[in-house]
Amino acid sequence: MSEHIQPENTLQPEGVSLQDSQEPVAPESQSSESVSASTPPAPASDAVSDAVPVGETPSAPAEVSLESRIAALEAERDEYKDLLLRKAAEFENFRRQKEKEMAALIKFADKNLIKSILPIIDDLERVINNAEKFLANNPDAKIYVDGVKMVHQKLLKTLEARQVKRMETIGKKFDHNFHEALTQMPKADLEPDTIVEEFEAGYIMHDEVIRHAKVIVSKPVESAE
Repeated sequence: MSEHIQPENTLQPEGVSLQDSQEPVAPESQSSESVSASTPPAPASDAVSDAVPVGETPSAPAEVSLESRIAALEAERDEYKDLLLRKAAEFENFRRQKEKEMAALIKFADKNLIKSILPIIDDLERVINNAEKFLANNPDAKIYVDGVKMVHQKLLKTLEARQVKRMETIGKKFDHNFHEALTQMPKADLEPDTIVEEFEAGYIMHDEVIRHAKVIVSKPVESAE
């Protein structure tokens, strides 16, 4: 009995067909020469047009010279120096003005007070000038008159301590800067505008008139026709 030998079945992976096992054949690629021939040439670069010709160098901005820079700095320095000097001079003038004002303020701080005391001194002097007539009828009042004189002297010394001086007027030439003429009196033996009588005393404080003297001045005697 003859045996029939069957050919062995080719084992294939499950789920894979013969068609899938065959690899597809890729189409032949075109040659590089044909591709390059069919590709259009690229446009020329803009950088090529801006290229600097051979042998030439790009122009650089002109540099400021050292001398001109130094001159500009010196001019600026002189300007600030002049400004500083002017400001310093202005401040010095301001300082001197303020010192002058302060000195004047201290110098004449008592001016108004002293001016208010002057009428009191005038009243005391009127009492003293009329004391002789008063004492003739009231001799026991001498002690009171002496007290008034003492107060008067103390006030005058207080004024002198503050650089306040009484003007001397009798026999002096009239000066409107120091005197105030109340009236004129004919005097043949005196030059015109000579002070012959003082009605109210004048006072000077630190060479400044704080009260003009009220006086009577002379005038020529009119000749009878």
